Amino acid sequence: MVSERVPPQSEPATSSTEGAAGPPAPSKVMAWAITLMLLASTLVAYLDKAILGLVAQDVMADLGLTAAQFGTISTAASLLGPLVALLFAAVADRLPLKGTLFTLVLVWSLLQLPIFFAASAGLLMVTRLMLGAADAPANSVMHSMAYSWWPNERRGLPAALLTTGASFGKLIFAPVIVLVIAAFGWQSGFLSVAIMGFIWCLGWAFIGRTGPYSDQVTPAAKSPEVPEDPTAGKRAPLRSILLTGTFVGYLAIFASVGMLVSIVMTWLPSYFEAGLGFSAVTAGSLFGVPSITSVIFLFAYGALGDKALKNGAPARVVRTLIGGGLAAAGGLCLMTLPLASGVAVPMALLMLGYGLATSTYAVANPALAQIAPPAQRTSVLSIGLAISGLLGVSGPVIAGVVLDTAEASGAPAADGYTSVFMLAGVIVLIGGALFALLANPERDALKVEAARAALAAGKS
Repeated sequence: MVSERVPPQSEPATSSTEGAAGPPAPSKVMAWAITLMLLASTLVAYLDKAILGLVAQDVMADLGLTAAQFGTISTAASLLGPLVALLFAAVADRLPLKGTLFTLVLVWSLLQLPIFFAASAGLLMVTRLMLGAADAPANSVMHSMAYSWWPNERRGLPAALLTTGASFGKLIFAPVIVLVIAAFGWQSGFLSVAIMGFIWCLGWAFIGRTGPYSDQVTPAAKSPEVPEDPTAGKRAPLRSILLTGTFVGYLAIFASVGMLVSIVMTWLPSYFEAGLGFSAVTAGSLFGVPSITSVIFLFAYGALGDKALKNGAPARVVRTLIGGGLAAAGGLCLMTLPLASGVAVPMALLMLGYGLATSTYAVANPALAQIAPPAQRTSVLSIGLAISGLLGVSGPVIAGVVLDTAEASGAPAADGYTSVFMLAGVIVLIGGALFALLANPERDALKVEAARAALAAGKS
């Protein structure tokens, strides 16, 4: 992969697993079918984590937890994730994408069941720890599977679509789960999410498959002519990727926006209920409101960005300068929340800030994938997500401490929440600026390709 203007490495004319005729032309119908199934998996992944935010007030009341204690339980889902993602990176490029994703979703779903049968603070903590570990490899696997069906210049829209799984979960399914919780108790929400995961696994078992833009070699594809290491000559030294400005900028944007997302998932319904005065059912139903702008910006940015790249625009502009600028603008919107009053203005600022910040998900993963050789794509994405997750893991706990401090000082509940979102806005502003300044996919793709070629020449 060298630039946007030449055929990238992810679109080889032939591969070690194909005959002289090269890989078959991808079916657009199958490419979209796989992408939509991956969208559904991100929806399940989101609900697996967001269910805790939907039941926050009920859980704290039922189990006698403070905001900081509840924030700690929520953060538990991110504690093991970075370590597991780093360990997964060591074997990620050797595992079948279909089977790996099936196993992950199945494990997520099974982990929801214990809470339905015997809820306690300790069990919540343990299952959140395990859920975070099982969730850690998922994002890189989903995106690698999607990119195996789309060429480099057409990955913005699929990446945006995968990101909107969280938004669709809030807009469509969160209100339904809230009604289930209101009717049958907060533990029933966990059972609902588990059932959705089991249904997805059944569909994926029949539909899932890897596309032609992948260098993965399955055992069935091997032959005596294939070298023992089918990726020999196709891998660059890992340090040549991890030390690029694009990788560092990716960490900055993913850590900062990820912290915002984790805070929103944990505390947004509570803000609507305790801060803005909505009922529990209404607060849960409004959970997805900020995602309306997120969906709009993601699809618009993903589609227009792909069009610009196909017309020859540099990824440095389309993916990093604009993406970082949008995130920084979102951070500014959140920083102004303490100045807003009433209900309409804070809601508008949240919607705009969250939408602008999360729109960068349409380009951040494709930017990193652009500089990584296809044989290392899954592992590089896993490492990036692991480190950025480790950097952003403290979001819900910090938010809980801020909320407890505000409560102890006698300040109105709304003031504590606006302070939390203002702090998140500052962090997102910094992350967006660093992404815009540091990331340069064309430049870094050339560096990585030179390192790959030198390594291959040294081994020949």
